Amino acid sequence: PPDDARNFWFPQSPSSSSTMPPNADISRLRQRIPSTTGTVSAADVDADPATQSVRSIKGLKGTEVAIDGVIYDIADFVHPGGEVVKFFGGNDVTVQYKMIHPHHTAKHLEKMKAVGKVNDYKPEYKFDTEFEREIKAEVFKIVRRGREFGTTGFFFRAFVYISLFFFLQYTFATSTNLNSTQGILLAIAFGVSGATIGLNVQHDANHGAASKKPWVNDLLGFGADLIG
Repeated sequence: PPDDARNFWFPQSPSSSSTMPPNADISRLRQRIPSTTGTVSAADVDADPATQSVRSIKGLKGTEVAIDGVIYDIADFVHPGGEVVKFFGGNDVTVQYKMIHPHHTAKHLEKMKAVGKVNDYKPEYKFDTEFEREIKAEVFKIVRRGREFGTTGFFFRAFVYISLFFFLQYTFATSTNLNSTQGILLAIAFGVSGATIGLNVQHDANHGAASKKPWVNDLLGFGADLIG
């Protein structure tokens, strides 16, 4: 394939060896649950970004993340996808951020509080290649900007899936004279109804894609707990 295509699907690391794009869920993260003691002191913050505190990636606190070499405090950051973002505290999340938010610009990062810089950040992958921009342009011809979140149809389907789940659960729990065939069919239908919530409702919500409102994503995200 052309060089741009190779760079998109097989980004080059600084050592120029070909590697597959990382999985955002299993990339090397030092701690999945941040400590609650990682607060930023006033001494770490300076009005001039050029003179903010400089630390290593290993020196990040539990409520801090690094993106493109800049440290952000996410202790009070309200993320559209909910509190799950704080699981990444204490890590460089450049790759995860760019994979999950491919269309974000520097303006989006301004919503977080910049508190310093890291002195050992090295880019691992190439982003924003010509091929990548072309792919994005084609995608946005189908999914228009501003329409990336749940539509009326999405919320209607979510209501149907959740209602069906509770209806089948109630039926399964209260039916006392079902034969074996009826019981098996009801159990299968109940399982499928749970799968629809898992694949369509909680999945989108926990990725922050159901709504621009964090509480809506948090609420629908509990579908994962509902279906077990």
